[in-house]
Amino acid sequence: MMSNRRRMMMSHRRILSLWLFIYSSFIIKDAAAFSTTVKQQTVIPPGILGPPEPLKSLEVGHTLNAFRLAVDDDDDSDPQKVDFSIERVANSPNIFILRNFLTASECKQIQALAEDGGMKTAETITKGDTSSRKNCSVAWIPSSGPGGSSLVSGLVASTANIFLSDMVKSHPSVCVEDMQILKYDVGGEFVHHQDGDARVLTVIHYINGVGGTWFPLADRNDGDLPKNKAGVMKLVENFEPGKHGIFVKGDSSNSEQEESNSKYTVLVNKGDAVAFYNYKDEGSAQLDWAALHCGSPTDETKWIANHWYRLNELSNY
Repeated sequence: MMSNRRRMMMSHRRILSLWLFIYSSFIIKDAAAFSTTVKQQTVIPPGILGPPEPLKSLEVGHTLNAFRLAVDDDDDSDPQKVDFSIERVANSPNIFILRNFLTASECKQIQALAEDGGMKTAETITKGDTSSRKNCSVAWIPSSGPGGSSLVSGLVASTANIFLSDMVKSHPSVCVEDMQILKYDVGGEFVHHQDGDARVLTVIHYINGVGGTWFPLADRNDGDLPKNKAGVMKLVENFEPGKHGIFVKGDSSNSEQEESNSKYTVLVNKGDAVAFYNYKDEGSAQLDWAALHCGSPTDETKWIANHWYRLNELSNY
């Protein structure tokens, strides 16, 4: 039965009656048209690094209904049909919320994969850096191949076919990193950063419903953004979650909340996910600093799982 909060949200939102079937494997096509050479400089054409249709045309606050076929690692029965929805919450960068994307069983299995494999103190890309990400432990689960999980590989395929353009999916340099599962204890946080480094798409799954992902520069309409980290960090130093940008908020109770989505706050529950793009899509192949984000300090245990889709060709720009 639909909750009162969800019913209230839907009453002022146009729901598109479009159903998407998410295939269980990458669609491989000819990559020859991916890039062109102009005066000896490789140029990625516009419309490649962002969302494909019909997501590209989806307006903020509007929703697409979809389903996928889920494989349970603990069950040999036929794949389960999982209904979910995709809501656009920002245009710059392109940010989407996947509601009810993971089942309760899948959330439990992902947490168990991390605990069974052993968790270590989380670092950042800078080896030995534990100050940028605080009170956090990590486990890595192969996204495919030996030692992998059919659950994880299925999620990889589903999200790739939703969010990656055909040209990106078919490019020889496209790949996905292993799933990163994180447990933040009370006070845990991850400072502002831009995923970048050839990571064209980020997907964050909320395993126990605790959110806290903040995009301080999302849909900012008062001037151009600085073109480097130092500039954007200076710009956001006095910004606040819930007052600037988009704050993805949720807690472990997953109970009905009186508040609903607002201009600056988006509510999530256990099994929801956020997906966003880290590069501009107008042909420059430059980082989109509007995708700057952080994991705000948490006042309860938070479990999330990340997938990064890479287009290694972008490292040449």
